[in-house]
Amino acid sequence: MFRLKTVLLLFLFILSSLYACSSDEEKKVSYFEKGSAYFEKGEYKSAELEFKNAVQIDHEYIEAHLKLGETYLKLGNPQGAFRSYSIAAKLDPDNIDAQLKLATFYMLGKKLKESREKIDAVLNKEPNNIDALFLLANILEREKNLFEAAKHFEKIIDVDSKETRAYLGLSRILTRQGKLSEAERVLKLAVDIDLNAIPPRLALFGFYVSNKEYHRAEALIKKTINDNPENADLRIVLGNFYFRQNDQSKAEAAYLKAIQIDTTNIKPYLIIAGFYDATGNKDKTLSMYQKALDLQRDDIRIKNAIARYYIKNRELEEAEKYIAKILKERPRYYPARTLKGELLVLKRNYTEAIELFGQLIKEEPGFAQAYYFKGIAHLGMGETRLAKPALVKAIELNPRNIKPKLLLAEIYFREREINLAQEEIKEILKVQPENYRARLMLGNIFIYQKKISEAKAAFESLIKLAPENPAGYFRLGILQRLLKEYDPALSNFKKAMSINPNLMDVFTNIVILHATKKEFATAIAKCDQHMKKVNDNPMLLGIIHNLKGSIYLAQQKEKKAEESFQAALKENPNFLRPYFALAGIYLKQKKEDKAIAQYKAALKKNPKQVQPNMLLGTIYDMQKNFDLAEKHYRNTLAINSEFAPAANNLAYLLAAQGKNIDEALGFARKAKEKLPNDPSIMDTLGLIYYKKGLYDSAIGEFTDSLDKMPDNATVHYHLGMTYYKKGNKELAEKELKKALSLDDGFDGSEEAKRIVSEL
Repeated sequence: MFRLKTVLLLFLFILSSLYACSSDEEKKVSYFEKGSAYFEKGEYKSAELEFKNAVQIDHEYIEAHLKLGETYLKLGNPQGAFRSYSIAAKLDPDNIDAQLKLATFYMLGKKLKESREKIDAVLNKEPNNIDALFLLANILEREKNLFEAAKHFEKIIDVDSKETRAYLGLSRILTRQGKLSEAERVLKLAVDIDLNAIPPRLALFGFYVSNKEYHRAEALIKKTINDNPENADLRIVLGNFYFRQNDQSKAEAAYLKAIQIDTTNIKPYLIIAGFYDATGNKDKTLSMYQKALDLQRDDIRIKNAIARYYIKNRELEEAEKYIAKILKERPRYYPARTLKGELLVLKRNYTEAIELFGQLIKEEPGFAQAYYFKGIAHLGMGETRLAKPALVKAIELNPRNIKPKLLLAEIYFREREINLAQEEIKEILKVQPENYRARLMLGNIFIYQKKISEAKAAFESLIKLAPENPAGYFRLGILQRLLKEYDPALSNFKKAMSINPNLMDVFTNIVILHATKKEFATAIAKCDQHMKKVNDNPMLLGIIHNLKGSIYLAQQKEKKAEESFQAALKENPNFLRPYFALAGIYLKQKKEDKAIAQYKAALKKNPKQVQPNMLLGTIYDMQKNFDLAEKHYRNTLAINSEFAPAANNLAYLLAAQGKNIDEALGFARKAKEKLPNDPSIMDTLGLIYYKKGLYDSAIGEFTDSLDKMPDNATVHYHLGMTYYKKGNKELAEKELKKALSLDDGFDGSEEAKRIVSEL
């Protein structure tokens, strides 16, 4: 009896197991079929879920892994797609489709060796596999082996004479070889193979555009549209053509027609949103993005496009909201994480940005933009030594990207590596001959090289290139002021101011020019007139009051100078220079004790005041009473931890005395974050980098500082000492001599004299 029960139980167990297996098999097939149905309808998020369910039941379900990879591609998730194809290829090494998909990923990621291995494995089994031959031809083309690439495209044509893609590839190679008539002939052959096929016609259209045969291009695309009136993509091509021809009305009409033809397709909405963004129509841009989002609420690419739009237009709060939404749905979504990094850079959260871009680079080592923004973040931290290799890598990965080249050229120029800077600028101008920023920098390089006529020609070309941009007039004015051509300089400064009345660098130069000519009354009158124009802007008012104070000091009208500097601080307590100017006046007049007593009395009434503490710190600093200076700077920061002048002065004091350099760096970075364009803060940061042995970073800060205050002896001294430590004796001697010519009594002048005599 017992034996009978055992047999019965065993039978039931086997039966239930078989039923469970049968049930699982049915479930996975059901999930796969549902996923395929969703995929066909374009409901990719739903398809993803079904395919995931299928592979959870059967981890070795190759077809589901392949389909999941395809779905991920549709959802803009290349990492997920690569993972799915990798699993499929591992499960079935003989699966040609999976191997070719991986080869494609490797090729796009510029891992050509890995891609070639996959392709060779396929071709060993199937020598005439057309997809593998295409991939191999593309790799050979990327390696600039044009002869071999052409041979492989010809082989594809031998295998299948109707394969139009091979004709297009061969034509591309012939174009690169300069065989234009032959390239056109091959394209026309492709068109003749199937007169209804659109890709060959578009390739021929592109050929005409690239060779500036615009009438033939327009005629061809219009005929193609007439033959395919319901094709929305062709309207987009036409719109893009008109946009490049600067015919905005025709471009807009073509894009709108694309929407009219296919109202449920998000692509035309995204395209016209980009068009409206490029033409400055903010309301229509957002409207079109919203319409696209209404069509596909779950499409993460649309949300990412909106976030990028907000970043581009510096609407950081809105951008942050969209990025947060995307990352909540897809925490590892690479494009949104890239945008988050850009946002961190714009918000000057450089440490977090560097960490994030470091992670992104590990995941995608071939992504040039990650290196570019990592370089920017390092520059924001003053880490020039780390910024340079990141920018060099960005250029290596994408040689046609101008932005990292410009930044690298600027770094080289700041470090006085003039030949390297000039080389980068030449490379930029080869690609973009009318790049304004590159031409501007070339003019500055010519000034440094004392090539006056070349510099003048460069700035005049800028004015001709963009007559409504004040920078060309300003730089030409600076050159003329250096040459003591005061009237032409004044004329160019006035022109720059007429374009943008808020350019304080230009206004300052106008006032300085009048003061140089001893036209002090005119200089003061200019200040008073300009204050009426900017009376609602405390920052600009502070700058002008400080400028007035400097003019009064030049006339030895110390009482009026003191009043102006006090007025500057009343308008803008964060402004550094008036503190030093006031302290200098009190020291010169031997009134420092009286000033100290006055500020102490004010603090006795209310100890929580920033300005008296700051002024006491500055006076004690200039008296070399460093302990009391440090005490009052720290008191100031205890009252307001974000007060940049105190953070800067405390940082400088600590660095100059060799005290706690890392703490000094923290204070200096805080000051730079609040006042990124202040030359005194640049000098402080430079001194700290010098003390830490980071000479390239120090040179960058000192040269930036001298761009804004070129006659500061101390900064020239700091720059000279940095060049000396770096071993560049020629530049060290030049800067130290310049410092001594400006003031032979600054702190460090004796050391400067000794080193100059040694050199």
